[in-house]
Amino acid sequence: MTSSYPAALPLLIGIIAAAVTAFGLTGYGFSAIGRGGLGAVARGGAALAGALAAVAHVWGLMSLFLDESGTAQACQDADPSRYGHVSGYSVSYLPPALDCRMSSGGSYSAAVPGFLTPVMTGCAVIAVTLALIAVAEHRVPPGEAPGR
Repeated sequence: MTSSYPAALPLLIGIIAAAVTAFGLTGYGFSAIGRGGLGAVARGGAALAGALAAVAHVWGLMSLFLDESGTAQACQDADPSRYGHVSGYSVSYLPPALDCRMSSGGSYSAAVPGFLTPVMTGCAVIAVTLALIAVAEHRVPPGEAPGR
């Protein structure tokens, strides 16, 4: 059975970086929203959406970190009926995932909650959209309606 266990050092660095990012974006987001105006609210919303994506990433990395010594156990807990066919594991840090590879060629997820990747993706899309709105609002001269 081949294995690719998650490495503790990259996980710790990722957890710390994502947590610091989430903290910084949250502070910036709330202060930007407090300034008022469409551009400021869009910037603040983009920062808060980015912070939520970072928090989801921390959650996923923490799931991998807490499971580091028990990858086989995580695969068994995730699907006991298919565990007997597991031939290896694969780990991803972005998005966080632990896949239990089966000898038949398929795989199934373990350890990391399945909703985290869609949450991170959705928040990233929202953050980019709001950042683009903030840039567009910043470029409009005062007193002129957007789109002219």
